[in-house]
Amino acid sequence: MARILIVEDDRNTLSGLVQILQDEGYEVTGIDTGTDALRLLSRETFDVMLTDFRMPDLNGLELYEKIAPYHPGMKTIILTAFSTVKDAVEAMKKGIYHYLTKPINLDELFILIKKAIREQEILLENKELKDRIRSTYRFENMIGNSEPILEVFRKISKVARSQATVLIRGESGVGKELVARAIHYNSPRAEKPLVEISCASLPETLLESELFGYEKGAFTGAHAQKKGRFEVADGGTIFLDEIADVSESVQVKLLRALQEKVISRLGSTESIKIDVRVITATNRDLEKAVADGSFREDLYYRLNVIPIYVPPLRERKADIPLLIEHFLKKYALENDKHDMRFSNEALEYCMSYHWPGNIRELENAVENAVVLADENTIYPSDMPFSIYTDRPNDEYEFLGDDANYREKLDQAERVIIKRTIDRAGGNKSRAAKLLGMSLRTMRYKIKKYKL
Repeated sequence: MARILIVEDDRNTLSGLVQILQDEGYEVTGIDTGTDALRLLSRETFDVMLTDFRMPDLNGLELYEKIAPYHPGMKTIILTAFSTVKDAVEAMKKGIYHYLTKPINLDELFILIKKAIREQEILLENKELKDRIRSTYRFENMIGNSEPILEVFRKISKVARSQATVLIRGESGVGKELVARAIHYNSPRAEKPLVEISCASLPETLLESELFGYEKGAFTGAHAQKKGRFEVADGGTIFLDEIADVSESVQVKLLRALQEKVISRLGSTESIKIDVRVITATNRDLEKAVADGSFREDLYYRLNVIPIYVPPLRERKADIPLLIEHFLKKYALENDKHDMRFSNEALEYCMSYHWPGNIRELENAVENAVVLADENTIYPSDMPFSIYTDRPNDEYEFLGDDANYREKLDQAERVIIKRTIDRAGGNKSRAAKLLGMSLRTMRYKIKKYKL
């Protein structure tokens, strides 16, 4: 039940309004002075306040200005005589929700109160939705509400508070770097540096110098001393992506850094103490690499203190609509397109696709669709070719050797036209354009094949 406060110095008007609004089902409180209203508002909250503009002790605008900072959600409606309408309009510029002139039109009053309460409900619903999304669907920049990803969120929350080394496992494109960032920024080290490096993107000699630094003259081109990434990350976190690709010599130095908390720059024998949390990631089978001797077993156990498995998108398909919504907003804004949406057919295609490139592929597909779509609605034909052609072939099973070639051609054409119409969201003109035929021909084919 919505709560309404009426502040009116005319006792007859006050009692009449209280009775009328109570009869409408509202919880109503009547106060005849602005000062008493201030006292009441210091301890109670209301959804709507109706206040007279002219009162002996405190006018309606003064009352509003005093209580507004403490009741930001409450809608204030000023009741005014015709002579003070100009003042009421000025009051609206300062945040007053609306005004009504006396004598009050009750139908107008009821409509205005319902509108004010509905707007307040929408604001509250939006806030609750945002809070729910923030707490349930998101962890830093990770999005999802499926059980597999919620399990990842829970593990991140526990691991972040510790100092333990973490090994993040998962296929390419699942967002392993986002997990590393979430761990760091929810840890006691959040105010210190997070240094990220892809081990596979650098050759062996360059990777070693990048990680551990070098002294002047350590090698040709080393014209000055340089700190390595471990030193830069001191007090914070270093994230080593694609850890399975590091060479044996780098593995030895990494093991020392983990065991002894010291490193040495290239060209120096001096040991430098470091305080760095190490997070690594790989999409490779490290156990197999240990077995074949390409990865040190002792380093593997040092890195695999707390493993976190990030599931591929095909194992968390319930998150696809949320991810699509997130990327759709992002790329619609970047491309200055408004009110973009996915058609049910396009969403169905996304849900049935196997996403070998995982979230990275999904993001690229949404960007592709936003850029290429001719309308605000995205259809399957706006998606990358691989997505809407990667469909079961059972519709073509009837095209066996027992059918003659003419029948095969007609049957194949029927399937192609039917799929194109589906991809065009039922829009036959759009389907005809996609197939490169006239609308007249399209209509003939639809009649012929009884589509």
